[in-house]
Amino acid sequence: MRRTLARCGRTAVSMGWHKTVYGERVMKSLQTICLAVALLSAPTALLARGGKTPEPEALPPGAVYRYINAEGSMVMTHALPEEGIYAGYDIIDAQGRVIQQVEAAPSPAEQETLRAQRDQAREAELQSRRDRELLRMYAVPDDAERARDRQLAALQLNIDYARGNIAQLRSRLDTEISNAARIERSGRDVPEATAVVIERYGRQISDLEQEILQHEADMEQVRENFTPIIERLRQITK
Repeated sequence: MRRTLARCGRTAVSMGWHKTVYGERVMKSLQTICLAVALLSAPTALLARGGKTPEPEALPPGAVYRYINAEGSMVMTHALPEEGIYAGYDIIDAQGRVIQQVEAAPSPAEQETLRAQRDQAREAELQSRRDRELLRMYAVPDDAERARDRQLAALQLNIDYARGNIAQLRSRLDTEISNAARIERSGRDVPEATAVVIERYGRQISDLEQEILQHEADMEQVRENFTPIIERLRQITK
C-alpha cells in the first residue's frame, strides 16, 4: 500500500501538477484514487468475515510452523494457534529451511478498521468519479447556475403561455355564459352547441391549470436537482 501511494506522489510531482492551484486539486483527487486502489487491492484474506481468525497456510509434509510467542520464546508446532497467526510465522521444512514467511494477520479490531477504511476508500473513489463527470459538465458553479436558470426560464415561459391561454378562454367562456343566460331570460332553450362550447372551455381551462401546477412542480424539482450540484462544485473548485 505504501509503495502504491509513493508511486502516485512521485507521478504527480514529476508532471509538475503541484505547482498550480488547479494542480493541487488534481493531486488531491489523485491521492484519493491511489488510496482507494491501495486499500481495494489489499488481500481479502486479511479481512476475515465477522472477526473470525484467518486460517493458517497449509503445511507441506514434514514441515512445521515457527513463531515467537508473547513471552519472546520461539515456538515450533504442527498446529498453529491464534497467537501464531496474529504474531506472524514461518513454515519450516524437515531440513530446517524457511520455505514461507507469513506476515502477522490483523486482529479482529484491526480487521474492522481495515474494512471501514476500504469502504471509505471505495466511496472516495466513487465520489472522485462523480466529481470528474460533474466537472466535465460544469467547469464552475456559475455554469451550473446558468443551466438551472435556463431550465427555470423555459418552464416559466410555459406557465406564462398557459396563463395567457387561460385568460383568453375565460373571456370566451364568460361571453358564452352571458349569451346562454340572455337566451334563458328570453324564455328560450339554450342551444346544445352553446352548452357544448361552455363545457369545452371549462375543460380546457382545467387542463391548463393542471399544466401550470405540473410546470411549477417541475421548477421546484429543477431547483432541488441543481442545489447539491452547485454546492458540490463550490467545494471542489475552491
